[in-house]
Amino acid sequence: MTRPINQRRAAAPPVAKSPAQRQREIATLLMRLDAMLKQSNEQATAARERVSIGGLTRYRRFSRRVRDFFALAAVAQERLDAAPEEMEDLIDAMTTALERLHTRMVVVFVEGTVAFFAAYARVKALPIGAHEMCGVELRGVIEIRKFLDDPLYDGERGVALRAQADRIIGLIRVVMERIPPLPDFGDSPSIGPKGAVNSPLKGPGAGVPRPAGRQQSLPQTPRQAPPPPEVRSLSLNQFEDEEDDEG
Repeated sequence: MTRPINQRRAAAPPVAKSPAQRQREIATLLMRLDAMLKQSNEQATAARERVSIGGLTRYRRFSRRVRDFFALAAVAQERLDAAPEEMEDLIDAMTTALERLHTRMVVVFVEGTVAFFAAYARVKALPIGAHEMCGVELRGVIEIRKFLDDPLYDGERGVALRAQADRIIGLIRVVMERIPPLPDFGDSPSIGPKGAVNSPLKGPGAGVPRPAGRQQSLPQTPRQAPPPPEVRSLSLNQFEDEEDDEG
């Protein structure tokens, strides 16, 4: 009996991972997080070396790596939450390792960021677009600042980190106030880094090119032809009169 052409084979159910496979998967994520932590520390140091020349670009590489770290840490936490009960002993140890990595990255980010912007706020010449770039970094700092409200950061160290994070927010706003935002050339309003609505410079349809129409040529005045040269008819008597006059 032949199977109908339009009948699809049912998808096979996903194969459940064994505890050993889950353990290897989580361990791989933790090793990746540890490598990202070390790389972020090196990038934070590089951003503080020459702040005035390309410092903001190097800092943004550092902050981007930090955001990638926390995104991957959230994936690792999901894997730990979904682990079976027979991995309870391993789950506790891996959760402790993940919390330590998370805490170390928060410390690296806060200390590296406050050191960078304390120097960057004194830079005389800011690059074009610094207002917008610092606005992006400001939102990232505010999101990471929320981590410090966790009971994991209770105690004197947590209080110091929260104070440094609040100082970072103030330093970034000082930099943003020093340089105006770029003009908005779009056709619709945009939201600035502080939440302000920026009106576009152009109205709707201002940037749409108009169809090329037939150009109306101005009436041209016909050019007048130059008058023909004067031709006189001469006779023999006229030549004789001219000779008599000369004589």
